[in-house]
Amino acid sequence: MIFGLAELGFATVIPLLPLHLTERLGASVKLVGAVVAAFALVETIFKTAWGSVADRIGRRPTIVAGLLLSSLAPLMMSVLRMPVLFIPLRVIDGIGSSALWPGASAIVADASPPSRRATAMGTLNLFFLAGLALGPALGLFVVGFTGNYASGFYLASFLLASAALLAIVLLRGVPEHGDAAPSGTMVGYHGLAPQPHLSDVMESARLSPLLLVMFMVAFVQMFAVGLLAPISVIYAKRIVGLPEHLIGTVFLVLVLSVAVASVPAGHLADSWGKGRTAAWGLALGAAGMWVLQTAPSLMVLGGASVLLGASYALTSPAWHALVSELAPPGRIGLAMGASQTAEGAGLVLGPLLGGVLWDTLGHRAPFVAAAILLTIGTAILLISLRRHPLPSTST
Repeated sequence: MIFGLAELGFATVIPLLPLHLTERLGASVKLVGAVVAAFALVETIFKTAWGSVADRIGRRPTIVAGLLLSSLAPLMMSVLRMPVLFIPLRVIDGIGSSALWPGASAIVADASPPSRRATAMGTLNLFFLAGLALGPALGLFVVGFTGNYASGFYLASFLLASAALLAIVLLRGVPEHGDAAPSGTMVGYHGLAPQPHLSDVMESARLSPLLLVMFMVAFVQMFAVGLLAPISVIYAKRIVGLPEHLIGTVFLVLVLSVAVASVPAGHLADSWGKGRTAAWGLALGAAGMWVLQTAPSLMVLGGASVLLGASYALTSPAWHALVSELAPPGRIGLAMGASQTAEGAGLVLGPLLGGVLWDTLGHRAPFVAAAILLTIGTAILLISLRRHPLPSTST
């Protein structure tokens, strides 16, 4: 509930900020890109740090602090009149936003046994994607109804502050440091070790080299996805010939479908094996990228979208559950933050190369590059899983 409400607040701003900057404040598109990149970069860098903080001082205070910090940013957006000031503002916003994912996923990992963890992560993913899908439409509706962008920013601030209030109330009984596991239980593959020393962490990393491989593959996967971020809408409109409203409808239906599929996909990972499910998810993503660049038609776009949506639904819950289980004892928040930093780094760097490939080599180049990267990532993961077999519950 908290995570979905927060993501609804963050996503409400997504379509409003570029329009507000260009139409009301006269900013250039280049500046809008800098504003967006500032948020993405800072959010990526700080996720690992916030994950470590969540392990040390507690999940609830970390989440509440991040949400309160981010709730101030939309209020400032409504009053600032100098476009360049939106860059430092989004830096502050990114710092607050980066506290949410590591803390939330660590709480889910703390509260769920390994045999049910992918299902739990799938449920978290369901609310994340629902907020991401509904937020832009909600923001545009409010602005269209009221006739000013400030109302949309006020709504985003209210949603984020409400999420913080819910976190204060509803997370009161949550163990603060993730070290209050029931007596005799197993935490991931490492057993119960509430306060590990550095030697424990190093030994866990030595015994679980797959964790480092997963960080690397997470970067490769999101780098491939990031290649398409600046050109996907342009491709759909200019090359395929879809109107804006149809593009928006396809996006909404796709994201909501993936959201609904996340919970059964998590259940599948728990029963079939997290490693196996993640590998198949990556393979479907690679197949979708290869299909996407074959022909510029609505049928091809639709088929590739189904494959890519299935890929995300399968991969995300299994991936985050597996990272939480491979994490050193008492360091789930740090591991989750590091994984999300690796993913975010790909999403920051990918768009920079995607636009260059489009301009220099043509519209197919970003899709071919993404397909090659996902194919390589799938091969690396499969080889690593074979060399470092997992227990039967997560194979």
